[in-house]
Amino acid sequence: MRAFCLAFLLLGGVSVAHADESSGTWTGTLELRGNYYWEQSTRVVAPEGGVRLVAPNGIRLGADYLVDSITSASQAAGVLEDVRFTEIRHQISLNGGYEFDLGDAQLDLGLAYRISREPDYLSNSFGLTGALSLNDRSTVIRAALFYVHDEIRQRFVVGAGMRPVTGGGTSGDAFREDFNALALNVTWEQILSPVVFFQVAYQYGWMDGFLANAYRRVAVQDVLRPENHPETRHRHSLTGRLVTHVRATRSSVHLGYQAYMDSWDVAAVSPEIRVYQELAQSAHLRLRYRYYKQRRSFFYQDAYAQTLPDEAYVTADPKMSAFRVHTFGFQLLLETSFLADTVFDFFRAASIDLSFEYRWNTNRFGDGVISSIGLRVPF
Repeated sequence: MRAFCLAFLLLGGVSVAHADESSGTWTGTLELRGNYYWEQSTRVVAPEGGVRLVAPNGIRLGADYLVDSITSASQAAGVLEDVRFTEIRHQISLNGGYEFDLGDAQLDLGLAYRISREPDYLSNSFGLTGALSLNDRSTVIRAALFYVHDEIRQRFVVGAGMRPVTGGGTSGDAFREDFNALALNVTWEQILSPVVFFQVAYQYGWMDGFLANAYRRVAVQDVLRPENHPETRHRHSLTGRLVTHVRATRSSVHLGYQAYMDSWDVAAVSPEIRVYQELAQSAHLRLRYRYYKQRRSFFYQDAYAQTLPDEAYVTADPKMSAFRVHTFGFQLLLETSFLADTVFDFFRAASIDLSFEYRWNTNRFGDGVISSIGLRVPF
């Protein structure tokens, strides 16, 4: 979720170029990015590319493609034996939008679609977005509604091709489950002064269907059985952000806070601070620290030592436990205006960014590294 904020700014932000209706000129941006994630049992390499187009009449179109190469040494990767396993996921995203001028206000409407596929998983999502700008765009009210439908299957690449069942045995029966979700987001953005900006957002999420891991097994009195989660989950999240710019030092400070709770008794708080510093006319540095503290779900236990009914909720998911995460990171952004009037003049308005984050995590996932490098070229 936090990484998504950066991806939105880099991939989904408004282009620096603008289409010209009188001349029929199309404009847009091209984005290429490489992402890397590492923790003790998992490594993810995820290159992606995206293009944004603005038509002469103001219609916006966008498309993104991402491929994940996920390597895991755990049984949760989809094998009965504890061996290293690599799985590939492909994702395509399409979006479009248009802003209507209402005189004293502007109404921006958008549509989004995403499909994600891997050998044992198919996910489709559809979204509607809207933004109403008031008071010369100093006030913006945003709303978004997303629907997700996932199809979950099982695939074993080694061993007998069997799946674990309650009681410690295996079954050759096909595993077919579904998952549905709705998410509603409402955001208020307000410019308080020439150097102060405030934002508050509420998100409600409803999920129904198979919410466990199709491969993860749980030890209950030393007997392995499939993970079992409640089939419905309600989630609430409240987020606030205050931004101020310090002209004397050419710095910006972002203070953020998020509170989360759901119907599984998971609750979390997450304060965050970001500092953006202009190093030179074409070089910018962002420093980030985020603290995350979570309470465990009502059915999570470090060890299930007593006999439980087959229908009891059990989990081995570290994300259901109580844990804390400290995240430190930086991003370096370099604008390539120095290429103007050279053989690489096409890249004169481009930008290159490099980011790195380290996560100190107290749950079983352990510490992790997140890094990214990207190139953005307007045209």
